[in-house]
Amino acid sequence: MTFQRGVVSALLIAAVVSWLFRSRFRPENLQPDLKGKVAVVTGGSRGIGKGIAVALGEAGATVYITGRSLKKSSPPDTNKTDTEGSLEETCKLVTEAGGECIPLAVDNTDDRKVQGFLNEITKKHGHISVLVNNAFSGVSYMEKHVGEPFWQKGPEAWDAINKVGLRSHYVASSYGAALMSGMKPGLIVNVGSFGGLSYIVDVAYGIGKAAMDRMAADMAIELETKSITMVSVWPGLVQTEKLQDGAIPFERLQPRRGLAPGVPQADFGEMFNTPLAETPLFVGRTLAALARDRSMLQFSGKVLIPAVMASGYGIVDERGVRSPPFTSVKFMASYLFKSFLQYYDLWKVPEELFAKHPPVSESMNFYWNKLPDFTFPSFLVKLTAGAPNL
Repeated sequence: MTFQRGVVSALLIAAVVSWLFRSRFRPENLQPDLKGKVAVVTGGSRGIGKGIAVALGEAGATVYITGRSLKKSSPPDTNKTDTEGSLEETCKLVTEAGGECIPLAVDNTDDRKVQGFLNEITKKHGHISVLVNNAFSGVSYMEKHVGEPFWQKGPEAWDAINKVGLRSHYVASSYGAALMSGMKPGLIVNVGSFGGLSYIVDVAYGIGKAAMDRMAADMAIELETKSITMVSVWPGLVQTEKLQDGAIPFERLQPRRGLAPGVPQADFGEMFNTPLAETPLFVGRTLAALARDRSMLQFSGKVLIPAVMASGYGIVDERGVRSPPFTSVKFMASYLFKSFLQYYDLWKVPEELFAKHPPVSESMNFYWNKLPDFTFPSFLVKLTAGAPNL
């Protein structure tokens, strides 16, 4: 009897573990490509938006990207890293990747212009399959005001961070959903952040990111009858041009002025050029895979973590590695034992983004791409983060 109980207990434990770690992102669910699909990416001149646009191009989509200007307004300062980027530069990469790209200079604060360019795309192609809400203008503001409390920043912080971000995402989703309602299936993505769950850097930033997640959840309910999937995604630490150039001075972050109390001070800069920092193309490839997923509607209303998606879909970045989720045992263990990884030459990876690199070593492939991540269940992440909405 005792033996039987032991067997039953072992089977139950195995079933629970299998359920917790079984990915719902499955490569067999993916369509071959996105040929014939039209995608729109707001804020596509640099950073995550640039990576998403290129990845959609890799999958064969026709990609429209928006930003403030088509070209760089002035030559780069030779004494500084050029972080501005341009729509034309992104389109060149999209075309080289195999897609078609059309750049549009659009002011995302102008509702009529946003509605106008979406209407024009629909008139030309008859549909919009994918809308990625990525435009965000708050980085420069946060760079200047890191460490200041919200009462010193004043109400202007709200518009500086959330006008082109939270509000523009709502506007684009409203117009985009109306035009996508005849298409089955469709996909709308809000590029959010873990800052929507736990305090990071700025109060207005956290409110805006939390609202993007709630927007996805509520819009998904009303979009379900139209077979339109609406999600919010949380990239990890991404090697955007701005962050690589020190846009957010991490050394100035401290408890209650950029980090939540109890959060250890980490040197985020030393994670760049390691697999712990995601590349923009890595994030993009996970979303391009989601757009190809025949069962994507099951994720509607959810918050998705690109690195978790990559694990299920079997995606690696241009460096040949798969970044572990920041909510995983592998991520934390890798940072804590980085000296071990450095000793065995498993820590650094090629720096150049959007470029072809030689295959990684067998040991690096095994550690980063084959070993399980052991991602924490989402309910535990919510509890440890304080779960403000519980």
